[in-house]
Amino acid sequence: MKKSFAAILVSVLFLLGLGLVMLYSASYPYAQKASLCHGDLYWFVKRQAVWCGIGVIGLLAAAKIDYAVWRKPAWVFWVLAVILLVLVLVPGLGMRINGARRWLKPGFQPSELGKVAVVFMLAWCLDRGRAAIQNVRFWQCLRFRQSVSDLGWGFVWPMGVMGLVVMPIMLETDVGTSVLIGVVALGVMLLGGVRWWLVLPSYSAAGWLLFEYLRRDPARWSRITNIGADVQQVHAKVAFALGGVQGVGLGLSRIKEHYLPLAFSDFIAPIIGEELGLVTMALMLLAFMVLIAAGVYVSTRAREHFGYLLGMGLVTLIGLQALINFAVVTSCMPNKGMPLPFISYGGTDLCVLLVCVGVLLSIARHADTPEPALAPARRVTNPFKVGTLRG
Repeated sequence: MKKSFAAILVSVLFLLGLGLVMLYSASYPYAQKASLCHGDLYWFVKRQAVWCGIGVIGLLAAAKIDYAVWRKPAWVFWVLAVILLVLVLVPGLGMRINGARRWLKPGFQPSELGKVAVVFMLAWCLDRGRAAIQNVRFWQCLRFRQSVSDLGWGFVWPMGVMGLVVMPIMLETDVGTSVLIGVVALGVMLLGGVRWWLVLPSYSAAGWLLFEYLRRDPARWSRITNIGADVQQVHAKVAFALGGVQGVGLGLSRIKEHYLPLAFSDFIAPIIGEELGLVTMALMLLAFMVLIAAGVYVSTRAREHFGYLLGMGLVTLIGLQALINFAVVTSCMPNKGMPLPFISYGGTDLCVLLVCVGVLLSIARHADTPEPALAPARRVTNPFKVGTLRG
């Protein structure tokens, strides 16, 4: 387990170092011209370094604390995220940037907190109702004999936890984050024992509604029907081609200055490919693969069911976010503003993900320790009626 702990830590530190170096290289042309930077070439990298420092402190604190302490306050964390997401929609509190209202003044993005809150809350919910979830049977539902409690823990509560976070994010017109949360939540629910035949109809209906919503939005529909023809995606492919195997050299990118707007944000990977080449891109991909593999290994050896679900949810979140970013910049998916974890500019995303890594490290630290003392047969409270079920 010590090797997995080291693998996670080294991978994240490598990605953080690469991110800060490339953030300066990709942002200084824009910082030189932007009025908010006052000509300070280090404006963006300074802000990112501050957020990185805060995130590293959070990582160390989360790694030191036993992850089991997150079990009870998980619902508080989730309620806070829902409240912040609603406040974003209140005029005067939320900030509108590029037509989307996703930030609270002075620049905090609650959706980044919301996607992690869903994982924590689902891990608590599915762990607490584990005994009830195991009682869910298809034939009992067909005969209307299924208890309300079993359906509550095995379907209603998990879907409600996910839905109440996704709804305000959709109202912010952040479709990508909503889909990311939905897919991660589906994975956690299936790992937690929720029956696929319960969630499949709901996800099918949600998929159809999403399709109709996108089809009636000309701007978003054009992204889907013209994958790879988007201006940013076209220039990203040119940047990768110019970089070749060894790259043109650090700071010597031509694409970032004239062709790829805000390259330091969601499209920072093409600048890495152009300046440092295929070799560095391969090392970056390897770091993500090591982080994900070590995270899965640690999660599967967690001392309890809660730790297993929590770890797998966080690993899925980080891995899927990185996969979507790579898919977008390589024209395998429609253009969507999904930051590259630990590398793209964005303080809220960076801090939240670093704390998630700290939780993974905590799971690794306590994998070989006995589970905290609990009653031999833990009782599972019925969420809909008076009474309990044996866990």
